[in-house]
Amino acid sequence: MMDHRMPTDIILRYRILQRDRVSFIPGWDCHGLPIELKALQGGEAPVKGKNGSQTISDAAAKPKMPPLEIRAAARKWADDAVAKQMASMREWGAMAEYQNHYRTMHLRYELNQLDVFKKMVKKGLIYRQFKPVYWSPSSKTALAEAELEYNEDHKSKAVYVKFPVTQLGDLEGVDGINKDALSALIWTTTPWTLPSNQAVAFNPEMDYTVVNTPSHGQLLVAEARLEALLPLLPEGTTTTSTSIPGTTLLRSAYTHPLLSSKPPSPFLSGDHVTSDSGTGLVHTAPGHGMEDYLACRSRGIETFSPVDDEGKFTSEALDGQLTGMSVQYEGNKAVVEMLKSKDVLLHESTYKHKYPYDWRTKQPIILRATAQWFADLTGIKNDSLNALDSVQMIPEVGRSRLTAFVKSRAEWCISRQRAWGVPIPVLYNVETDEALLTDTNIDHVVSILKEKGMDAWWSETDDEVFVAPEYRKEGQKWRRGYETMDVWFDSGTSWGVVEDQVGKRDGKPVADLYLEGSDQHRGWFQSSLLTHIAASDATTPVAPFSTVLTHGFVLDQKNRKMSKSIGNVVDPNVIIKGGTDKNKEPRLGVDVLRLWVASSEFTKDISIGKEILGHVTEGVRKIRTTARFLLGNLNDWDGKEVAYDELTSIDKFALLRLSKIEKEIRENYEQFAFNKATHSLLSYTNADLSAFYFDVVKDRLYADAPNSLSRRSVQTVLYHILRVYLAALSPLIPTFAEEVWANAGNIINPDSNSIFQVGWCETRKEWDVASLAKDYEMLADVRTSVGLAVEKARKNKHIRTALQAEVELVVENGSQAETFLKKYADELSCLFITSGANITTELKHAEGWEEKETLNILGNQVLAVVRQASREKCVRCWVYSAESEGGICKRCNSVVR
Repeated sequence: MMDHRMPTDIILRYRILQRDRVSFIPGWDCHGLPIELKALQGGEAPVKGKNGSQTISDAAAKPKMPPLEIRAAARKWADDAVAKQMASMREWGAMAEYQNHYRTMHLRYELNQLDVFKKMVKKGLIYRQFKPVYWSPSSKTALAEAELEYNEDHKSKAVYVKFPVTQLGDLEGVDGINKDALSALIWTTTPWTLPSNQAVAFNPEMDYTVVNTPSHGQLLVAEARLEALLPLLPEGTTTTSTSIPGTTLLRSAYTHPLLSSKPPSPFLSGDHVTSDSGTGLVHTAPGHGMEDYLACRSRGIETFSPVDDEGKFTSEALDGQLTGMSVQYEGNKAVVEMLKSKDVLLHESTYKHKYPYDWRTKQPIILRATAQWFADLTGIKNDSLNALDSVQMIPEVGRSRLTAFVKSRAEWCISRQRAWGVPIPVLYNVETDEALLTDTNIDHVVSILKEKGMDAWWSETDDEVFVAPEYRKEGQKWRRGYETMDVWFDSGTSWGVVEDQVGKRDGKPVADLYLEGSDQHRGWFQSSLLTHIAASDATTPVAPFSTVLTHGFVLDQKNRKMSKSIGNVVDPNVIIKGGTDKNKEPRLGVDVLRLWVASSEFTKDISIGKEILGHVTEGVRKIRTTARFLLGNLNDWDGKEVAYDELTSIDKFALLRLSKIEKEIRENYEQFAFNKATHSLLSYTNADLSAFYFDVVKDRLYADAPNSLSRRSVQTVLYHILRVYLAALSPLIPTFAEEVWANAGNIINPDSNSIFQVGWCETRKEWDVASLAKDYEMLADVRTSVGLAVEKARKNKHIRTALQAEVELVVENGSQAETFLKKYADELSCLFITSGANITTELKHAEGWEEKETLNILGNQVLAVVRQASREKCVRCWVYSAESEGGICKRCNSVVR
């Protein structure tokens, strides 16, 4: 639910208040598998669960739609989704250049993407190779590592299989070996890859040994794995003391356990073989594993992968015995049964482990060798890593994550076998399958697509149209390739279209800020960095971003991941507008939604739920109450400020606190710590305003003469509070801030229609008085102690309100405490909200009740005594300062007269 839009909006609005020119061009990723599946489903098909009900991957199994139909349906679905999301962004108060937005399916965007691709081709960074890639049978396409998620509870069938050794090589001279009974024992969790076996790998640095079994002959295993394997071996197994160096296996060979007619396969050395698990001997299928592929490629061993796009065995697998079977399901079971029938299966078990899944369909993937297009990252890796040195990462842990992802990648599989996307502009020689991919021919292709649109790649009937004249030769025919680009290549080139709109920045990054979820370290952040570096002609390339800020994900209030099946998903529109049952799902408004985002530590996973939103709603209510108090009491203000020197000490205290909080909130905004800014603002609202200043000055506002110095002094302070309060508040809940501004414009700035036209409000240096700050802290302690004594009197039912009491502060004669308190003597009763406050050096005993509290001021003990007020209640101001019951006090008499 919570993505980058609201944090981005907070940042932009704050920067506007700081008088910066900002540009937020919103964009939408429109290509890719999820939308294509929606198109195949008709756009409205339900996404369900188990027991034969339809899942998102079922669309791939439906009869194929023509590519142009898929593209038309996908484009309509994407257009509808963008329109809804854009409307939601506006409702959330997200400020953006909507009229200039981009979509990755816009032709101008696609042409820019092809230009980046052409630059990479020209630099020799793009190549085609037949090698293992992550393949999703449920999506029928290759996947990048960024498109994987890992299931920690995946269950595989683990098997121990005998591979009969038929050529001993250097093993010939080892004592105790029976050449007719020796087998290499391997362990695998993917039995379906055994039909593709081409070699067995060993580690030349490890030692091996032979064990004798009564029913499985002699087994060759690593010495370091022997202890772990013994419980799996049959009773009567004996071990030998023979230690065989790994290098001894180099000239040995074995027969395929399921294909005795196949020529013997070699043992080969591999550093990837370890003694951490298995047997120390590794079944090697170069068509289904990258380490296997690399080990076999260097020795000229064929890459064999008899698996089709749907993850089913082809007729090449075991001479057609497995044709049409799913490799991960019935095919896997069939291979295990064949191992049993051949008496080469020593042991089988269920193995739970971490396994990659397609992050869209939530189905397991396989490694499968196919011809794919790759981007070579080795040549740009150092420049990419160097560019990150000057990038600010928030939180800083993002640096190590992004750096690690970049370091670990040598290549990027950029081709996808789908119709909805930007085509890779390549043609293939019909006879030789040679690829035509040059910057010259790409320019030719682009000229056609620019005129006719991207669909022309599928709609044109003549392939030769896309062949530049200089590549046309008599008798030579070309065919188009219909692979599309990885959607991460799509989104990763967004910097190009934004740069076209805002202009180049003289060697500086295109964007000041990239903001997205923490999963984008391996996604958008990385693809943006790599494509920008790859396309750059600069001597010292820079990243496309100055700052990268990542947010977490939304959990329910029990910290569980949101899921439709659990029923704990929170819809932002329901928060704003309310649900069908307003009692259970009341209308909370956009202010609550935005303040929840702002108050959350969004760089981590955050929780949301009814109780959490209840607390946020209370915060919004207090903010509204505060704004109402400020507006109400400034309604009759003439705009003429009282000079600072003429203000009371309490008013100066209020300005001091305002100065501190303004700096604190501004610093939090600068550091993107919106939750701290929100906490500071709410704390200030509750503690400094509601519980202190507003409480203390109500008497002056309501009872003093309208144009009196004391009342105008308060209004002067309220004016400054309102101005700073609105500036601090406006990035968080701008609609409310603008509502307040509409009712306060004449008070603050009658020439401006918006708080954002006026800018941030910095407080004045004269307010930040260090000595006053210390005094404020001590007086706050005095007020707290007096408050405790008043509360005792309430509990003992001596009084109902503080105004029914007066305070006596007993201090030592000539002490620092006496000097300090006398400095503020005229304002103490106002500070305590009592009907009187006296400073004395001797406790005066009086008739009736009294409550006491002791405190320490400047090392001196002070006794605070609360007693019954000595005068009568004034019927106008309610202060107990009238001479007679039912009368009014001198102050009120003067005001009334």
